[in-house]
Amino acid sequence: MFLYLLWVRKMNEERIKEIILKEADAYLDEIADFIFTESQENIVKKGAIDEGTLLKSGNINRKFLEKEIVYSAPYAAFVEFGTEPHMPPVEPLEQWAKRKLGQEGIGWAIAKKIAKEGTEPKPFLRPAIDAAKAKYGGIR
Repeated sequence: MFLYLLWVRKMNEERIKEIILKEADAYLDEIADFIFTESQENIVKKGAIDEGTLLKSGNINRKFLEKEIVYSAPYAAFVEFGTEPHMPPVEPLEQWAKRKLGQEGIGWAIAKKIAKEGTEPKPFLRPAIDAAKAKYGGIR
C-alpha cells in the first residue's frame, strides 16, 4: 500500500509539472503574439513600410517554452537601430524615391546624405517589448 501511495504521489507530481509547463508555454505564446502584433503595428505607424517586405518578413518561431520573434528582411536591424554614416548603393535609393516620393534622379543626393549623417532609427520591436512589459509585468 505504501509503495502504491508513493507511485500515485510521484505520478501526480509529474502530471502537475506537465500542466504547469503547458500553461507556461501558452502564456509565452500569448506574450509573443502580443509583441509580434505590436511590432507590426509599429512598423506601419513609423512609416517604415515601402513594399511591405519588412512586414512580410516577420514571424514567430515557436518551440516549447521558447519563442523567437524574427524579422528576416536584410535591412530590419537598420530600421530598428538606424545606421552610422556610410555610402549606400544608389540604385535602390533611386527606385525607392520613385515609388515613395514620385521623384527620379534624387538617389545620389539621398545616398550622399546617408553617407554624411547615417539613418535615424525607427524602432518597432523594442517598443513592442516595452509595451509587453507594461501589460504583462515582470517579464525581462
